[in-house]
Amino acid sequence: MIDQILRDFHFLRPEWFFAIIPMTFVYLLLKYAVGKNSNWLKTIDPLLLPYLMDERKREISRSPLSLIIVCWCLAIIAIAGPAWQKTERPLHERKDALVILFDLTKSMYAVDVSPNRLTRAHRKLQDLLIARTEGVTGLIVFAGDAHVVSPLTNDTDTIISMIPALTPSIMPGQGSQLTRALVRAIALFKDADVNSGRILIITDEIRDIANAQTIANTNRFSFPISLMSVGTETGAAISLNPDRPDAGFLKDLDGNLVIAKVDLKKLQKFADAVGGRFARMTLMDEDIEYLLSPNGQISQTELRKTDRNFDSWEEEGPWILLLLLPLASLAFRQNWLWTILVLFLIPSSKTYAIEWIDLWQTKDQQGFEALQQGDSEKALSLFKNPNWKASAFYRSGQYDNAEVEFSNIATTDGKYNLGNTLAKQGRLQEALDAYTEALLLDRNNEDAAFNKNLIENELNKRQQNQEQQSQEQQNQEQENQEQGNEEQQSQEQQNQEQENQEQGNEEQQSQEQENQEQQNQEQENQEQGNEEQQSQEQENQEQEN
Repeated sequence: MIDQILRDFHFLRPEWFFAIIPMTFVYLLLKYAVGKNSNWLKTIDPLLLPYLMDERKREISRSPLSLIIVCWCLAIIAIAGPAWQKTERPLHERKDALVILFDLTKSMYAVDVSPNRLTRAHRKLQDLLIARTEGVTGLIVFAGDAHVVSPLTNDTDTIISMIPALTPSIMPGQGSQLTRALVRAIALFKDADVNSGRILIITDEIRDIANAQTIANTNRFSFPISLMSVGTETGAAISLNPDRPDAGFLKDLDGNLVIAKVDLKKLQKFADAVGGRFARMTLMDEDIEYLLSPNGQISQTELRKTDRNFDSWEEEGPWILLLLLPLASLAFRQNWLWTILVLFLIPSSKTYAIEWIDLWQTKDQQGFEALQQGDSEKALSLFKNPNWKASAFYRSGQYDNAEVEFSNIATTDGKYNLGNTLAKQGRLQEALDAYTEALLLDRNNEDAAFNKNLIENELNKRQQNQEQQSQEQQNQEQENQEQGNEEQQSQEQQNQEQENQEQGNEEQQSQEQENQEQQNQEQENQEQGNEEQQSQEQENQEQEN
């Protein structure tokens, strides 16, 4: 143990030893003043001085000066911060935070589950809030717009009391617009100074999937999403008023019943695309346990520990200050007070403002306490150690500043935390490079290896999704092209048939015209023949007469 102490012994603020220089000048000055400037010494012959002066009293008179020097040295050593023992001080996030997004569109009145989707969702929401014995919870309802019912609070009883009033009738507009609800949820986290939390969506449909997916992916590491569906794929009619059985059901403009179906595949696909979990609402609590459990699918997409611990040296200087108490008590003797006053009269080229707490805690220790109390701004102003300062930026959500600080720390932990910071900003490829550097510095860094594997899987998953989307887009374009070709061929065929029909009509008309002309010609010939016959008969009659 002694060897360990000697090996680790050092001073946290060794610059304070420069105070020995002015102490030396003061000591020499006071010693000269006491030993040479006495009036007796100036008037008495030096040969007679030993016989006339009591040297024993002179030694006693010089003893206060010696004790002052001893006190000064002890104070310098204490302030310099002797340390030989280090302790890990982990930084902890605030309590578990959850924001629930509750769908209040009219489709929640569908009766495919008993008694209807809304009542079933109310019961599930109440069960969930009762199970929230720790952490803070917020509630947002959404339809065509999103509205905050409760900010983040640990008073779940108040939220439970408001559940019966949550009906589609309180919403000014309809339509399951999830994007606005997600924006509101992230704002709730930010307003409460919470840098990481979870979002749970209870819905039967998402209409703005593309925009909602963009928001969710941007914040997937800080605020991962879970999705719980209510309703069935077969669907059912939507009651106009669940409190009145004779109120009837919702119909479209043509008078047909509107059947609200749940597209489970689309909801599952959305959850997969944003790296979240999906579960159908059940009568028991297995859906809640799965969606909110820390050891589930979400944990495979979150980073292991936000940052690694940094070593903090335990300062032993305050114990040395205790030795000054008995020495300082001697200063109250009347003939010693002048020596203390001399110390305050010594000019100083530079003045240092030192608070009482500075004698007992380092700035880093004070910053750590401020950070534990949630005062990140004060912690940032106190931290001197770049590791702690970077961690404070990270904890306060200032990832840009944290990135700058961690980039200057060329250790495996520094690179590891840089990777976490980049991952929080969604820059996964850069995060992967940082984890790789951390492993190059220490191949036994298990956390860096874990997160590196996690990011690689996520990048592969995104690439697969991108390729799948690209393939689907190509297939869609091909289908559209084929459909266009078919439509073009059909149109050409119709045009050809129309031309043939028109040509046939023209030929028919021409034939009819020829037949008509022929008939007319025949009729003219017949009439002409009749006229000639009549004329001949008339001539014959005249001849006979």
